[in-house]
Parts: sequence; structure tokens; C-alpha cells
Amino acid sequence: MSRPGQRIQVPDDLREVLLEFTISYLLEQPGDVVEFAAEYFSRLRESRTTALLYEGAAISPDEESTMSREEAKRIKMKL
Repeated sequence: MSRPGQRIQVPDDLREVLLEFTISYLLEQPGDVVEFAAEYFSRLRESRTTALLYEGAAISPDEESTMSREEAKRIKMKL
């Protein structure tokens, strides 16, 4: 908990994630902000996990062709 007059440093990563979330929320204007946030951050976590798997496995273009082109395109766009 902060005390009056105490400044809190907001990490750049948190600021960036919250800004991206806010923009997505404002563009989509969903009815339920909590449900939207839960789905948004779940998708973000999944895309980061997938990105880490790609990096760790060093998947070649030949292996990538086993997934649909649309799926691969969505993953690359999220990176």
C-alpha cells in the first residue's frame, strides 16, 4: 500500500500491456469489461506461450506447414 506523497514506479512492461489492453477494449467496446479482460489476457498468455515454444523448438518452415496458414499468420502477428 502506498503512503500519501509516495510515488510508485510503474514498470514499462506493465504500462505497455495495460495500454494495449485499453486500446483493444475501447475499439471493441464489449459489454462486460471483466469478461473481456479475462479473455484478452488468456489470449495474450497463450500467444506468448506459443511464441516461446516456437523459439525453444526452432521450428523450421517445413514443420510450420503442418498448421494452417491462417493459424501461423495469427501467431506471427501477435509476436
